[in-house]
Amino acid sequence: MLQKNDYRKLMSACLLSVLGSLICSAPLFAIAQEYHPPKRGTPGRREGAGTRGTCLRGPKLLMPLTPIDSFSTTASNSPTFFWYVPKTAAQTAEFALLDENDRTLYKTIVNLPGTPGVLSVTLPASVTTSVLTVGKDFYWQLSILCDPNQPSINPFVEGVVQRLKPTAALTSQLKKASLHDRSALYASNGIWQDAIATLAQERCAKPQDQRVATSWVRLLQSVQLEDYAQDPLMQSCPAKATQK
Repeated sequence: MLQKNDYRKLMSACLLSVLGSLICSAPLFAIAQEYHPPKRGTPGRREGAGTRGTCLRGPKLLMPLTPIDSFSTTASNSPTFFWYVPKTAAQTAEFALLDENDRTLYKTIVNLPGTPGVLSVTLPASVTTSVLTVGKDFYWQLSILCDPNQPSINPFVEGVVQRLKPTAALTSQLKKASLHDRSALYASNGIWQDAIATLAQERCAKPQDQRVATSWVRLLQSVQLEDYAQDPLMQSCPAKATQK
């Protein structure tokens, strides 16, 4: 027959075993869907473009969905960039990728639906592999073409992106993870572009999934973009994030 002390020890051991099992089996999204920035010098601050005096309308600014310091990384062969675009009379926007000397490496015109929401542009794999050198900073800019003949009056936002090669450990984790957990892995390892692109892909595919919606809100909250977390994705689902 168990003594009182022995019984308490047995119950404690059982409780610890159960808790340990729950923690070990918890999915990544339940642990954290939050962005942890990489350690590096701050290149600047994220800034939105105002609506006053432009063809943009609405209470919210044209805003890049990027980390606060406007710097992001990607491990994808086809990274996708995201912005909130207010209601606008403009029919098109221009996305440009530039090097450190402001030379244009890639440029494309994007059709605008006119209604407010989240716009995205996916960089072609051919451009990524031939232009985005690993470990080097590149600059992007999105301009709303209020007047194509007067570029100086067109509102724009910009940022910095760097392509990196994930560690062997992260690559192994990504191969084993589900699509949802993969986004959490990217975010916790400071790979913003792939984190938001992977989660946007799942959000498009599962618009009624509350778990996905909550993760989207948490991810944007982690970079102080909670004001844009409820806005719709205006386009069809972006290209699938590359599985590493």
